[in-house]
Amino acid sequence: MNNIIIKEVKGGREFDDFINLPYEIYNKNPYWVAPIKKDYIKAIKGEGNELSFCPHKLFIAYRDDKPVARLIVFIDKELNETHNLKAGYICEFESYNDDEASKLLFLEAEKYLKEEGMNLCKGPVSLPGGDDKRGVIIDNFDDIPTIMNTYNLSYYKDLFTKAGFEKYHDVYAFRSTKDLLLTRMVKIGELLPKIQERYGYRVDTADIKKNIQREMDDVYKIIEEAMPKDWEDFKRVSKREIEQIIVAAKPFLDEDLVAIARTNEGRPIGFALSLPDYNEILHGFKGKLGPKEMFTFMRKKNKLKRIRMFVLFVVPDFHKKGVSAAIYHTVFMNGVKKGYEVLEGSTIWDYNQPMLNDINKVGAEKSITYRVYKKDLL
Repeated sequence: MNNIIIKEVKGGREFDDFINLPYEIYNKNPYWVAPIKKDYIKAIKGEGNELSFCPHKLFIAYRDDKPVARLIVFIDKELNETHNLKAGYICEFESYNDDEASKLLFLEAEKYLKEEGMNLCKGPVSLPGGDDKRGVIIDNFDDIPTIMNTYNLSYYKDLFTKAGFEKYHDVYAFRSTKDLLLTRMVKIGELLPKIQERYGYRVDTADIKKNIQREMDDVYKIIEEAMPKDWEDFKRVSKREIEQIIVAAKPFLDEDLVAIARTNEGRPIGFALSLPDYNEILHGFKGKLGPKEMFTFMRKKNKLKRIRMFVLFVVPDFHKKGVSAAIYHTVFMNGVKKGYEVLEGSTIWDYNQPMLNDINKVGAEKSITYRVYKKDLL
């Protein structure tokens, strides 16, 4: 191991190597979707995300002066305080199939966390405050990931286990195709009017163009009421944060793919946010976004075939009343009308049993398992 060096990234060559490493690892991989490099650099610098104020370090491993592995280790103080934890987190892990280098890299991250008083390390997770690139794929490596989902090579799971990590939780992606589910969705649609009349609610598509403030207010109310307080991987999201997310996403949203359930009296009780899978286009850009790529994006953005449903929340007193099915039905049928052929729901934690039950009932099938690992530091 004498020819392996771990360095803290503070700028210069090490920062460039940190950014470029995944582009080198996946250079000839047909499935990886390169992030737009100029935006990716901003994200790693903490511009526009919580990395800017979370304690963190960037580390990179060199073997014979060649970069071979890297990660970010951070502490989310707000999340720890919310759930009385002393946990640190790993994100943006990338590595060649070099278990010696990755093991030393993990040890450096663990050393930092111990010095900061942490007793547990989890990962990989999103950048702090994010909801993307969660976990390590362990069972499906021959598919282009949907928008904001991660991709990795098959040996990544072994790099974690060889470094002493064990399973923390799995998160899943479920997929439905138009051909497989259309008949079932038509039958569900025939049942929904009576169910919705019985429990007194309706499902609307979002009116983001004309009533964005009302929609943001209702989404906040739903999340505030529906988010389980004991899920230690989640923390409260402020109304301002929700508004910032929706405003930032507005240019990419399709109103027909955003559904909000309300009682007949107008109380918001559930919602789902879905996006067209822009990875179908970005996959060919190789991290570039110039005039040529922008022209291609504008030409193809209305011809996409996949949808990713990011989140689906239902308030507790409307569980088991068909709300999830009604929302799923609305998004699916709207998608079919617009030419989409695949709907993916991801990522769903293995302890989110209500959502797992609902998505199985509508006939979606598990397509990818992402594993989040943990390691005790005591």
